[in-house]
This record gives sequence, C-alpha cells and structure tokens, in this order.
Amino acid sequence: MIRISAVVIAVALLPACSAAQRSPAASPSPRSAAPVPAASASPSQPAATIATASASSDTDEDDTDEAAAPARPSTAPAIPTPSYVAHPVAFERPYKLGLREHLADKDLARDDEQELARWNEGGRRERWHPQPRVVVDNVRVQGKASASAVLREARKNGYWVIRRCYAPALPADQQLHGKLSMRLTLQANGKVSAAAITGRPTLEDKDVLACMRKSFRGVELVRTHGGTAKVTLDIMVNPGDAPMKAIEDPPVTGGSGVLDPAVVQALVAAGAGAAAQRCYEDGVRRVPGLWGRLTLRADVSPDGLIGSLVETESTFPDPATTSCIVDAIRAVRLPQPKGGELRLVIPLRLGTPG
Repeated sequence: MIRISAVVIAVALLPACSAAQRSPAASPSPRSAAPVPAASASPSQPAATIATASASSDTDEDDTDEAAAPARPSTAPAIPTPSYVAHPVAFERPYKLGLREHLADKDLARDDEQELARWNEGGRRERWHPQPRVVVDNVRVQGKASASAVLREARKNGYWVIRRCYAPALPADQQLHGKLSMRLTLQANGKVSAAAITGRPTLEDKDVLACMRKSFRGVELVRTHGGTAKVTLDIMVNPGDAPMKAIEDPPVTGGSGVLDPAVVQALVAAGAGAAAQRCYEDGVRRVPGLWGRLTLRADVSPDGLIGSLVETESTFPDPATTSCIVDAIRAVRLPQPKGGELRLVIPLRLGTPG
C-alpha cells in the first residue's frame, strides 16, 4: 500500500514540476497553475482501482471457458466515495509576496481576477458577506435631475468612495457602524462640486465623516437638465462577517531570498497535505457548505524555517480551519532560500463553490 501511494504522489506532482522546467522564472497565475491535490500526499489514499486493474491482467489461457460462461451478478460491496473526492483540497503554486503573475490578455486577466476574488471570499451554507456593507438609498433631488438615475450612479460610483473612508477605521473598531445623510451640489456636467453632512449622523467616527465629505467632491453622477441640482442621499455602513485587517505600514516586501515555487509546492503538499485534508473535513462537519481559497503569507528564515504564517488576500469563512492548516504548514521544513529571508504566499483551494 505504501508503494502504491508513492506512485500516486509522483504522478500528482508531475504537472507542477514539468511546468517549472518549461518556464523556471515564471510563477503562473492561479488559473494556469497545476494545483497539487492534498490527497496525493496522503499514504491512506485508497488503491482499489490500481489493485483491480492489476488483478484483471493476471488471467491466462486456461480461463477462456470461464470467461465465456454467463456473467454472475457481482456481490462485491460498493466502494464509498473517498472523502478527499467529496471535499477536495489543492495546493496552488506559491509565489513571492507582491509578485503574483497576471495574464497578459486584458479580458482573460479580468475574468481571472473576478474568479480569484470569488474564491478569496469563499462561502458556506449560511450567509457569508466578508466585506464591509455599504448601502446608499433614499435619494432626494431639488433641481432638474432624475432621482432614479442619481441613485443608480451614486451606488455605482460612490461605493468605493465610501468604502475607502470606512474600511481603514474598522481594524481599530470592528463594530463601527452607523448612518448619515450627505447633501451634494451637482453641476450641469454631472460632477459633485460640494458635499456636506446634514442632520445628526449615528456614525460617530469624525475622521470617516470628514473623509467621505472630502472624497465625494469630484465624483461623477448624472448630468442635469440645466443648472445645478441639490442631492441628498442616505448612507448606511456596517462591518462584514470577517474581521477587517489593518494595512501594514510600511508595506511588507517579499524579501531578498529566492526559492523554486514548484519545490515549495511539492514539499508543502507532501508535508502538510494529509493534515490539511483532515482540517478541512472537520471544518465541513462544523460549518456545512464550507469552501474557499486560503492564502497564507509565510515568513521563511534564511535557514528554511517557517516563522510567521498569517492569512493574506483571502477571507476564509472558518477561522478554526485556518488555524488548523496554519499549524500543519508551519511544521514543514523548506530549503534555505538563496539570498536571505523570503516571504512567500502559499495558496490552497478547499472544496468547490456552493
């Protein structure tokens, strides 16, 4: 059984190693990389298919008469679907922090980014909305402008204005939320020339309010039918289901070290694959419908030891599964990076979208 599993490991890792030989300097995007299934590193993987194939090839000429006899109904018990098929875990190709490759074709790159964003958010059977919630509603217009058109454009072009002001305050206060009314002066060309907070906002962070007031100036909404228009809209903000992470200042770099991504991928899958599979299966039992992409930033010391290992880019829906996989990967020993310390991003995909 151990020898058969070793063959499975070699076959599963072959696509990743071959890709590395074809383009050793490139680190493919998640779409083009060949993920390594966690099960390929597990010695407990069933070998029923291999055993059956080898057994069927052992027939000789004396069995011809028996082969011609009518087939008897099979009494062999059905083989249950392995857990790693129902709940797959795959290791993507790692990449140096800040150096994930992007597809050259703009349309393909956009599709790839959208798919990656969906995986990075992940999901579960219960509602999961990891990003901050922003609601723009109840538009009132004084002047020659369509209220419905203003609302549509305010939701479209104002979302990131609000989000960029609100999200940075969440790491310090994960429960920060509230409402406010914003009064805008809309010019004939459709651009906001002035913005002010009206009434008594329940959002109490003065820096966030000041940021919104300033950032709305210059936002393009809709052209008026002549002259200026006064627009008042209500804004409500609430935290998402995942904690907002603080932006590191100064930004962390990838370091001066270098390691072959294919080698790291193979070592992590072999060393932590079976444990990661168990972590995920436990997570699915605890959180039905759990799936997503888990990206971990690994700080690799000059001697190959993994120190800090934290989630980055993704918002996997179950912290317990994340913690379990972190412990498994931290125990993996990597080769010494050439050139000094190194910060790698190690991505996994767990399950399939619900």
